[in-house]
Amino acid sequence: MNNSIEQFHRIVQWPNQQIMNTFVFFLGIVLGAGAVWVIMKKRIGELEIDLKRTETEKEEVLRQAQDSAILGIADFNRKTQEIKETRKQNILKELAEQGNIKTNKVADLLKVSRATAFRYLEELEKQGKIEQINAFGRNVKYKLK
Repeated sequence: MNNSIEQFHRIVQWPNQQIMNTFVFFLGIVLGAGAVWVIMKKRIGELEIDLKRTETEKEEVLRQAQDSAILGIADFNRKTQEIKETRKQNILKELAEQGNIKTNKVADLLKVSRATAFRYLEELEKQGKIEQINAFGRNVKYKLK
């Protein structure tokens, strides 16, 4: 490591140490800003996907609300519960095939927001049908018990 630093010093003849330190400082700022930009760009992409899912979910809820005005509250609640149970069965089926699953994959599979996918996974976990593999964060995976 020191050898490469010495080679760099020979190539670039710095008038004094202060100028070199300033250069290294600004180089660090530029590299850090670039890393933050890449991370934020990835996160924005994830949020845009989640926003599309949420909009689709919102449209579905509005359609169901219109149906409830026609069908009545009891039928609306029954239909909503059926949809929820069907989705949770789809999660269990996917877990049986794949072995484990993340919240993002569930959201993609069901075409719902990450928050809704997380709620379904939490319900299945409380029912004792699945369990978490990792402790927290985006790396949490779920598997069948």
